[in-house]
Amino acid sequence: MVVACAVMGAVMAAAGCGEPAAEPGAPASAAPSAQVPAGSPTALPPGDKSVTSVTATVTKGKVRIAGHRVKVPRGATVRITITSDAADEFHLHGYDRELELAPGKPATLQLTADIPGVFEAELHHSGARVFELQVG
Repeated sequence: MVVACAVMGAVMAAAGCGEPAAEPGAPASAAPSAQVPAGSPTALPPGDKSVTSVTATVTKGKVRIAGHRVKVPRGATVRITITSDAADEFHLHGYDRELELAPGKPATLQLTADIPGVFEAELHHSGARVFELQVG
């Protein structure tokens, strides 16, 4: 019990450290955003409407991401940021959302995960699978 309380306290303290930078031109939001280390997809508890950030890097056609299935509750906001060393096009099936990738420049796509199911995210030109989005 003492260990559980100590761990919970450390998690709560770490969660309050820092705020993510706002995207240029994006309106400020009063809603809290989940802090996620680069390359780490996260799963949020049911009912949590915070932002789930997914960060991937593609080098020579190889995808680097922590975990290949991202689980979110229906209605969650998902922010996907991809940096590739080559021009490509990111596509999230089921949502039919695409994102042009320029070499060396991070590109971000944000969406509301409102369609339940499992959806593949891939790069069109290289054919690399980036991750699966599981909603519900």
